[in-house]
Amino acid sequence: MKRLHAKWGHAVSFATILIRQGHPGPDVPPYQTFEEKQRDARRHQWEDAIPWPVLVDDVAGTVHRAYGMLADPTVLVDVDGTIAFYNAITHAPTLDRALSRLFRQQGRGVVLGGTDRKPHLLATIVAGWPALRRGLPQSAVDLETAFPTTALLPYMGDKLRPLVSPIALRATPLPRPKRTTILAAAAALALGAMALRAARRQDEAHAADAAPEVGDTGEAQSSLSSTRSGLSGSAANPVPRSSSTTSS
Repeated sequence: MKRLHAKWGHAVSFATILIRQGHPGPDVPPYQTFEEKQRDARRHQWEDAIPWPVLVDDVAGTVHRAYGMLADPTVLVDVDGTIAFYNAITHAPTLDRALSRLFRQQGRGVVLGGTDRKPHLLATIVAGWPALRRGLPQSAVDLETAFPTTALLPYMGDKLRPLVSPIALRATPLPRPKRTTILAAAAALALGAMALRAARRQDEAHAADAAPEVGDTGEAQSSLSSTRSGLSGSAANPVPRSSSTTSS
């Protein structure tokens, strides 16, 4: 969205509306007061260097309900205050097309059929891990319970971000040949990483089979050490958020 703002900010007013706690966790519970939401909005704007206003919906979610209660929509409002376009899952290239069409219409009227409900999930997968990480472990458990493997995808997307961000986080539509090349490279890298991990596990299994047997006491000690190590690996950071962006 920052790239979109860099292109259109001189002619379009941008605003983010903080609507709810996107991925609650032990250190980031759901909002109980308006003051909590205001504090998170200020922190979000400062931490993420948002160059446009960050507004706050009330605790009841009045604005969120009025605009469909989706997790990450963007609403484009024309010069007369009428909704010109509703992007159900914020997708900068689609918004760029909608803005171009709206300006060709002198800033008035519905564009691109008025609504886009395609599941533009690649940007969420690539950029969504920081918000999910702040609510760990509850955020990952909740997401996996609702949609299995969906907590793993943002983690993998974050690791692949340097490679796939040119296509996932772009502001304008990407030519098909370039999009195909980048996706193929990302897929090859992901498959290579999976193959390396599988080979490593196979080597570890062979090494374990070749190791001398240990007595019962040694086995118990080894199991206890492994369990303690596993319990020490989680961390939680504050302030996940879910926001909708309204442009006019």
